[in-house]
Amino acid sequence: YFLKKFKFGGCLADDMGLGKTIQTLALLQKEKELGEGQPSIVVVPTSLLFNWQREAQKFAPALTFLVYHGGNRHQHVSIMKMVDIILTTYGTLLRDIETLSKIHFHYCILDEAQAIKNPLARISRALRDITSTHRLTLSGTPVENNLSEIWSMFSFLNPGLLGSFKVFQDKFIRPVEKDCDKSTA
Repeated sequence: YFLKKFKFGGCLADDMGLGKTIQTLALLQKEKELGEGQPSIVVVPTSLLFNWQREAQKFAPALTFLVYHGGNRHQHVSIMKMVDIILTTYGTLLRDIETLSKIHFHYCILDEAQAIKNPLARISRALRDITSTHRLTLSGTPVENNLSEIWSMFSFLNPGLLGSFKVFQDKFIRPVEKDCDKSTA
């Protein structure tokens, strides 16, 4: 709520199994109780769709869910604004970005957010086109290989905070990764 108050996006980075999903569901449940807005969109790898559904039914049964995935998903577009959470996958979002980018979401939440670690990837660019009041990422490994992953995540969470990718490369990536400049790190 501190981040929300100051209009910052945030990254919940914690080890696997420590409850990022449950914490996020608790946040969305509280938002519903406060009448803060709907719908929110949660983007997950396909392998986590069932887990999110199961956790929501168990820990936040008052939240209404729409799984926007599969061959018949387009028939649900007209009811999206009636549910609390739209649950979709990275692949589905990428295929349907034209439709989803026209909807204003309360929260846009990315689970396993390392999926956007490449700032030049189509999914990273597509997610930056999603409009939402608040943004949140969940990841057990927010940085796996290099500093460009930080820029990519924060360009989604807080656009412009770290400057353009070119500026970030010049001021941080090159000095730290290429020149081993400890003062920049």
